[in-house]
Amino acid sequence: MTHDMAKQFWKVYIGMAGKNGMHANMSNPVDDFKARAHAGEFDKLTDDQYYRKEADAEELSSFWHYKPSETVGQILLNALAKTDISDVEIDDIAGILADASVRTDYYTEERECDEGIINEDLDFSPVDGPTPFDGDAGWTPHSIYDYLDQHIYGQEAAKRAASMLMYHHLNGNSRNIVMAGATGCGKTEIWRTLSKKFNFIRIVNGPQLTCDGWKGSYHIKDIFTGETKETAECLVIVIDEADKLFEPSIGSGGTDFGQKIQNELLKIMDGDTLAFVDEGDRNKKITVDCSGISLVLCGSFERMLQERTEASGSIGFCQPEREESRIAECSEEDLIQYGNVRREIVGRINQIVTLNALGAEDFEAIMESPASPIQKIEQSHHVSLTVDKDTKRKLASDAEKSGLGCRYIRSRLQSMLDEQMFDEPDAKEYSLCYE
Repeated sequence: MTHDMAKQFWKVYIGMAGKNGMHANMSNPVDDFKARAHAGEFDKLTDDQYYRKEADAEELSSFWHYKPSETVGQILLNALAKTDISDVEIDDIAGILADASVRTDYYTEERECDEGIINEDLDFSPVDGPTPFDGDAGWTPHSIYDYLDQHIYGQEAAKRAASMLMYHHLNGNSRNIVMAGATGCGKTEIWRTLSKKFNFIRIVNGPQLTCDGWKGSYHIKDIFTGETKETAECLVIVIDEADKLFEPSIGSGGTDFGQKIQNELLKIMDGDTLAFVDEGDRNKKITVDCSGISLVLCGSFERMLQERTEASGSIGFCQPEREESRIAECSEEDLIQYGNVRREIVGRINQIVTLNALGAEDFEAIMESPASPIQKIEQSHHVSLTVDKDTKRKLASDAEKSGLGCRYIRSRLQSMLDEQMFDEPDAKEYSLCYE
């Protein structure tokens, strides 16, 4: 959840609670998001911006416990229970409330209530003693992994690598890793899932990213635009389809802009200070210290994986024999030889993780797992779905053939649901199957 969205939430709901609005019913933010999207309000957003807003709405929805509506008071209690607040922050909040208490005449207000009497013997000592919240609330590699494991099927090595990067990053140690694997294997979904918990993760579309002087409107500096200095200097930047960045991009003057953008990435990986001109004030320069930034390069790296798999003597990750179909581990030299990655970049990569392509059996298993796209659609629409085994089997087979993975399954299920909702929009249960 972004800082701005979180601040707006607390501002609105605390404000309502302070104005006798505790019992007001509020609709689920996911429903509001869908209505705004249907009205075309987000049409001009990029895919990354749209998905970020959708993720924020889904995360806020947890304060409603995914119900269509809830009272302000219950929403606030749910939000407080889910929010990781440090002892220092609790002390600050308590100080603010104490200041408000000083100027409030509770005695008069209490006498006006039906209950009528203040208990003169109230004992506040338990507040000063130990509470269930005094333990270490920090993230550990295992707790990060466990969170991912609830939402991502398989890919154990990738989930462990992402967990360790996040753990080190949270403790002030930046890391750079490469995640290589076929389309639809879950590379980006790992980071999209983590971004719902950690609001300093930014997922960037690699093919959209360009350097100054080359066509395109999204540059390295735009990753940091709109961020506070504190947030900008501790980002985890995930570049999706990063392998496309390393392909030669020759300009009319013979300049290889693919090399230039690698130079800019190199500055981030080196922990250098980047300097940009403020677009709002050309005389003002913006600087970003990159020493606390972690970089994740996600891509299919098809040629590299194919060459490495064949060299290892294994069957190849696109073959149907799932028991023997494994992507061989890739080395730094493989990135240089087959991935067009400069040696200077490779030298600053801490880990290379290869993910296995998912087959039809995997997709069937995913539909039975907590990460099932069926459950996500149910939560999104507040309905119950029944999908028969034959339909799941065909969806899994088609997902493998399409190369789109779970995205295909979710899109196909949504289309099937829409066909029924068109005639029965108020139904709470639907049975989805191929006709």
